[in-house]
Formats: sequence, C-alpha cells, structure tokens
Amino acid sequence: MESSRLQVQEEILLAKQSRREGNEGRARVCARRAAGVAAQGYLQKVGLGDRTENMLESLSTLKIELKLPERVEKAVDYLLRRVDLDFNLPGDVDLINEAETVIEYINSEEQDQPSPDPC
Repeated sequence: MESSRLQVQEEILLAKQSRREGNEGRARVCARRAAGVAAQGYLQKVGLGDRTENMLESLSTLKIELKLPERVEKAVDYLLRRVDLDFNLPGDVDLINEAETVIEYINSEEQDQPSPDPC
C-alpha cells in the first residue's frame, strides 16, 4: 500500500516536471498513471481489484462500481477522455488537477475505511 502511495506521488511530481519542460503529452500520461495507481490500490482494498487489469480500467471501474461525488466523476471522465488528432483535449482540461481531485477523494475514502482486524 505504501509503495503505491509513493508511486502516485512520484507520478504527480513527474507530471508537473514534464509540464514545466513543455512536454504536455508526458504530463498527461503521468497524471493518468497517478490517478490509475491510486484507483487500483483503492479497488483492491475494497475488494474490487480483481476486476481490473490496468490503471485506466481501474479508473473506469471506480466510476462504474462506486457512487462518486459529481466533481470526482467528472475528473475521472476527463482522465479517460482521449486526445484529438492534434493530441489535444477539448477546452481547458488540466489532467494534473483532475488526477489530484481523484487522488484526494481516494485518500479521504481510505481514511474513512475501518482498519482490517489483525486477528
């Protein structure tokens, strides 16, 4: 669990660094990967992890299987949206912000989950 949290943090940092370097494509990939890793870990924790094969499928499963707040659901939709032929997303979508929205929601949900009984 701790390793996935570290991976999420690393991916967000890499996304922000990539954006600063002018590599928006890589920034989007890292943002999606960060949110996907967080989703994958959370789904495994709540017993739905066996339904997903990759990080994007984890985001989709998160949306389908759980009742998400509207803002989080919209963030997942943005993260799952494909770029157009010019490699752009419509509008002013910032996938780093969207990934952070999903990650913050997952982190808050994990804190609300009871700890497993060690016995």
